[in-house]
This record gives sequence, structure tokens and C-alpha cells, in this order.
Amino acid sequence: MSTETANQLLYNASLEPDFNPTDKLDENVLANLPFGTEILSVTPSGASSWVDTVCIKTRHQDGTIKRYFKKSQSGELGRRMMEGTFVSEHVFYEYSPENVPKPIAWGHYRSKPDTWYYLSDFREMVNEVPKVQEFVSTIVKIHRSSMEHPPKGKYGFPVPTHLANVPNDNSWEQSWEVWFTKAMRKMFEFEENSHGKDPELEELKKDLYEKVIPRLLRPLETGGRLIRPCLIHSDLWPGNCMPDAQSGEIVIFDSCAYWGHNEADLGSWRAPRYRMGRPFLKEYENLMGKSEPEEDWDDRNALYALRYDLLNSALFPNDIKFRKM
Repeated sequence: MSTETANQLLYNASLEPDFNPTDKLDENVLANLPFGTEILSVTPSGASSWVDTVCIKTRHQDGTIKRYFKKSQSGELGRRMMEGTFVSEHVFYEYSPENVPKPIAWGHYRSKPDTWYYLSDFREMVNEVPKVQEFVSTIVKIHRSSMEHPPKGKYGFPVPTHLANVPNDNSWEQSWEVWFTKAMRKMFEFEENSHGKDPELEELKKDLYEKVIPRLLRPLETGGRLIRPCLIHSDLWPGNCMPDAQSGEIVIFDSCAYWGHNEADLGSWRAPRYRMGRPFLKEYENLMGKSEPEEDWDDRNALYALRYDLLNSALFPNDIKFRKM
């Protein structure tokens, strides 16, 4: 969109008494909105320790009231986070447009080129744990449909994504065991940066890499068994999946996508803090079945859950309760 269009949007927004949109919205953000859009308000939306988030309420030329969501962060971390969010959400939107807020754009501010943003449609949601059947069936739908279109690289993703502000190394691997081991090593590094080295944990890590991961993940791709890679959200806790306030449809957002083993997406459900647990896992098992060897299902889930416990420990350097777990 042209500079003239962006200037027109700024002019329309400035008509609101006592409201100065230039304090809130950059011209490069405004340029992604339809011509003649009037900005009615820019208000905080949600809560995040890692990015700034706002809801942009607008009126289009035909009188339609439309809201948008924007998040932003500065520096190289901000650039990687916004690019990863856009690419990740765009892929999820392709597979389930009714359940994912439509991504619109990402880029940098014109006024502050070192500040990066992500822009999407806004969905009003109810802040509650989603109902088991509706939620799990949505995730199963995405897992199954994405299995029909596996990437050539097998396990990974085209760009880095971030769990909170922790980057994921999504470089492609042909082996799921290799990819997940690499992901766990990286998560342990971030956790150690927050809390320092621990001799006991060092021994446990060695056993994890040399014994536990090979024992639980290698059988998935040996003995004639195969994994069908699917699109993984990787951050499916109640804060990122809520019912739509109007339709009741499950809305999922803040994905940190990669292609991997479908059961890896269930790791966060195990933690009591998320109030999901066994009913959600059982419903998924009923709809999707278990990967072979089936007898390793629960142990695999415990392994996948460990990555999220490490993430939470890394994110809270002044709290050692997650490390103690």
C-alpha cells in the first residue's frame, strides 16, 4: 500500500478527539489495513512478558467495525519472533482457518526500523480451559490433515520459532530421535543459563541423551515402524487455546510450529498446572490412536512433557520449583 494510503489512515484516525494514533500505530502497520480505515481505539490485549500486545478497533469505509491484533518487539530477537509467528500462524491458518486468527502481515516500523510487529485478525475469546471433545477433535483434525502433506525435510521448520522468548532450532533432520535430542539439548542450555550448573542434573542429562531418548524414540522409526510427520503447534496450553466468545469454536494461536511426531504436541497437557491432563490425553488416544510401540505411550508423553518443565524453569530464573520437579 502507498504512503498516501498510510497518511490517509493516519488522518482518519486523528479525527478521534483526544486520541493520537501516531503514539500507538506506525505507518507500516497502518499500511496493511484497507484504504479509508478509521482507527477507533488502540488498547492493551492480553498479557505477555515478552512482547507488547494491543487490540486495534477500526471502522472500514462501508461502516463495518473490525478489530485487529498486533504484537511487537525490538531488536534481532523481535525480528525472529515476528517472522516465526507469521510463518507459523500462516501454515496453521491454511490447515484450519476457522480455528486460527488470520495472519495479515509482519515487518518493521517505519518510525523505528529496529522494532518489529505481527498483525492478524482479532478474535474475542473466553478465558477458560476448552471443552475436551471440541478441543481435542480440533487438534486431531490438524494433525491428520497435515500428515497428508509432509515436508521434504521431514522434521523441522523453515524458520526459527519461539516458545515465549526462547528460540527453537528448527533446522531439518531426517531422524525424529536426532531432532528431539537436539531440541532437548538446547532447552537444557537455556535452563542452565537461568539457574546455573547442577552436578546431579548433569548426570541425569547424560542418561537422558544416551539411554532414555534412544529407548523411547528410536523404536518409532525402526523395526519396520514409521512416523508420519505432522504440523506441531508445540505450545498447546489453555492460554493459547480458548473458545471463541461468539461462536464457541476453539481458537488456537501463538503457535511455535515445526513438523514432528504428533504425540509431541501432547506434552504440555500432562502438567497439573494446565488443568488438562488425563481426560484430554484419553480423548486424543481414542480419536487418533497410539504410535507403535503402544506400550511406550505414557513414557513418551512424560519425555515430551519434560521439555515444557525445562522451558518453565528457564523462564523463571528466580523460582527453582520447576527445576526441582
